[in-house]
Amino acid sequence: MEILGEMEETLVEATHIYLVQQQQQFQLLSSFVDRIRREHASASEMHEQNEEYLEQPLQAFRLIKRLVIDWKDLNHLLAMNELKANYRNLLDEMDKEVEVLPNLEELQGAIKGLVRLQDVYNLTASDLADGNLNGKKTDSALNWRDCFEIGVQLYEMAEYKRALEWLVLADKLLDEVQGDNTLKMATEVYEYLALTYIELGEMNTAQETLTKLLTWNSARPTQNIQAHLDHRMPKCPIKKEDSEYFSDYVRLCQGKRLPEIKTNQSSPRCYLDSNQHAYFKLSPLKVEQVNLAPDINIYYDVLNDNQIKSILELSTEFDSFRSSVNKYNVTDKRVSQQVWLNYSSPIMRTYRQLVGAISGFNMTNAETMQVANYGIGGQYEPHHDFFGINLPANSVKRGDRISTNMIYLSDVQQGGYTVFPTQNVFVKPIKGAMVMWHNLLRSLDGDRRTLHAGCPVIEGTKRIGNIWIHSGYQEFRRPCTLNSKE
Repeated sequence: MEILGEMEETLVEATHIYLVQQQQQFQLLSSFVDRIRREHASASEMHEQNEEYLEQPLQAFRLIKRLVIDWKDLNHLLAMNELKANYRNLLDEMDKEVEVLPNLEELQGAIKGLVRLQDVYNLTASDLADGNLNGKKTDSALNWRDCFEIGVQLYEMAEYKRALEWLVLADKLLDEVQGDNTLKMATEVYEYLALTYIELGEMNTAQETLTKLLTWNSARPTQNIQAHLDHRMPKCPIKKEDSEYFSDYVRLCQGKRLPEIKTNQSSPRCYLDSNQHAYFKLSPLKVEQVNLAPDINIYYDVLNDNQIKSILELSTEFDSFRSSVNKYNVTDKRVSQQVWLNYSSPIMRTYRQLVGAISGFNMTNAETMQVANYGIGGQYEPHHDFFGINLPANSVKRGDRISTNMIYLSDVQQGGYTVFPTQNVFVKPIKGAMVMWHNLLRSLDGDRRTLHAGCPVIEGTKRIGNIWIHSGYQEFRRPCTLNSKE
């Protein structure tokens, strides 16, 4: 996003110079550029106040949307005239940056991120358009055109109910716009509204929308929609089936727990631990037990800011790639970018030693560390970390993942909790804190109570580091039993 922001600044400056020379002919374009310049000025001001402008999901969406839609429209308009050689060369050079510039798929990805925020945090389209992110008012806001583009892309992705919500909002916001082109704009919105009503099987409402549209414009596209409606059977989208844990997942992502049933069992507590390993004699571990049976512990201040900075700088030396499920399956169930870091560097050897001391496990079979970055609406839906029957054949001797050791490499302004739906537990990301739990019972069967998820990020960026330790060589560290319930 920072690179895209810099690229857009270059576009703004170059376009501004060109428009100064063509002020009379391109007044509309000048207005567009000035608006973007004001947004970048606001971004700089927020940066000076230690507020990350581009970490707000609505601003990130708007930036991607502008680079995918608006700037291409502008380029097309300018191409109709004789462009200055330097401006033409600049655009040509930027077009060659195919690996940097976002594409339609990434625009749709940003929109999916906004929809995930709606689903998990009960946000309406109006909430997001007003810059209301889960009760926090931001300077971000969406205009009618932004809402219309979201609705159009959701329609193309067959998310018809959400598309309808955004298109209705676009129509409402358009009522507040004045100008000679408002009728043409309204025609665009109503055409997609009619198509969306058709896909939802609401034929009467679609007919009413088209009738109103035809009174404004009898142009051929509108007539084609009417002909399509006259000869088409209703089609309803496939309903999504939420998992049995979805309601608990959503509730915990919002930071809400069910009332606890009081028992005579011990309660989780916070304490200093200097006995886990000689490493901690002079600097005890700060431990918070967030759950017992299964044990889920948070260890605070495991790494300091400088150590975390070293890890993140190391991760930038590698090309990140989209995270997958079960190694090869890329799906919206898991939305993040990641790299793998081995233990050849001093900082990674230090952290590997720390994880071994805290967990008490032999690190011989530990995986290389996964550094994951969760951006706009980034998430990982409820899942288990153990492989179970899906354990790869080449990992049989190595064993399954006995332990997860996840460290937060950043704070998160809003959202991004780690939740355990079956245990009524949520953990807020705190930079430098490590969360640890056992994925396997002592019998080495998978512990299904460890079902967990990474909630969508509302604002900011969530960076984590995962080290999974396998069960091989742990016979004397955590002796196994034959009882499948232990």
